[in-house]
Amino acid sequence: YVLKPTFTAQQIANLDKQAKLSRAYDGTTYLPGIVGLNNIKANDYANAVLQALSNVPPLRNYFLEEENYKSIQRPPGDIMFLLVQRFGELMRKLWNPRNFKAHVSPHEMLQAVSSAGSLGDGVDFLSWFLNALHSALGGTKKKKKSE
Repeated sequence: YVLKPTFTAQQIANLDKQAKLSRAYDGTTYLPGIVGLNNIKANDYANAVLQALSNVPPLRNYFLEEENYKSIQRPPGDIMFLLVQRFGELMRKLWNPRNFKAHVSPHEMLQAVSSAGSLGDGVDFLSWFLNALHSALGGTKKKKKSE
């Protein structure tokens, strides 16, 4: 459960209704969803953006339920789908009430980002990241929308 947490629809619906502290393996307490992200190679601006996005309920809820994007068809070798998968994994780890530690490593997520595009500053990263997710989830510039 720690490596690949899953959430039921009921658990997702209750996230904003109950604020229950969890206890990590080392005895520290944390609030699921409000945990630290390890800083890897001065990526603090990316961590801030990822933390902010993880607390946008419609986006968070969509990515906590892997079934929402698990069957999306992408061309072979498309690295943008990997970005969607890694963001979903990160969301599930951030909101996991049974973490070993009160912090999470964004390593896999940042690897997907660096293979798909370049990191700059927080504003550039946020704009690029949201557009990349939108495109990978089937969104276009037309009226069809993605989550």
